[in-house]
This record gives sequence, structure tokens and C-alpha cells, in this order.
Amino acid sequence: MRLDQVIENALANTTGEDVFIYRLEGVKMSIEIGIHDYERGVRQQVLVDVVTVVSKNWSGADDIGTVVDYDYLLNGIKALEERQFDLQETLCGEILDIALSAEAVRAAQVTTRKTDAYKDAEAVGLTRFRRKG
Repeated sequence: MRLDQVIENALANTTGEDVFIYRLEGVKMSIEIGIHDYERGVRQQVLVDVVTVVSKNWSGADDIGTVVDYDYLLNGIKALEERQFDLQETLCGEILDIALSAEAVRAAQVTTRKTDAYKDAEAVGLTRFRRKG
């Protein structure tokens, strides 16, 4: 199911709750990723976009404690730079785990793009989506 469909479903099935779509876009990672020998021991730039969906009653308070703070997500993604990944699928899954760790988040979509993979392409990428049960 595409994210726009999930959002439509969330909006159609809400009982007075607001739906919040949080975006963290263009996070720059320097990470060892890839399956080829020439990728081993070499850091590549990966760009990460994360979209999270939150459905909750809005208190109207202008207070960071009443919303989902982006810090947990950015800090979690940046901590992954210390690891090595073979596949973007695995990296996306790890970031999905981080995104969904916030109690209020009901669904998340993660896109990764390796910008150094091919000289004739801007990037090679992957998008994964997951909903909480």
C-alpha cells in the first residue's frame, strides 16, 4: 500500500484525531555500504528521507512535549554511520525500526539514495514502508 493510500485510510478512519505527517528529508550519511569489493572499507554518501504518520488528539499547546520531536530520528540515523551495511534494504529496515520506536508513530516510509554508485546516475535508491500492527 502506498503512503498516500495509508494517509487517506487514516483520515477516513479517524474519530476526531488529527493526523500529522512528519518529514525529515535529505539527511546526509557517510557510510560503508555495498556488496562489491570496491565498496568495502570505503564510505559513500547516502541521502535519507523519512516520513512518519502520527494520529493523535491535538491539545493545541505550543509545546514540543505534545508532538513528535525529530531529534530521536536524526540522532538514530546518524548513529548508524558507525556500522557497515551490504544492502540498502537492510539500512532502510534499521531506519524504519528507529522511526517506529516513537510510541505515537503509526507508520513510516524511508527512502535511501546512494549518490556515488554510478557516474551516469544521480543516485540509486530504495523506499520501504511499514505500519505498526
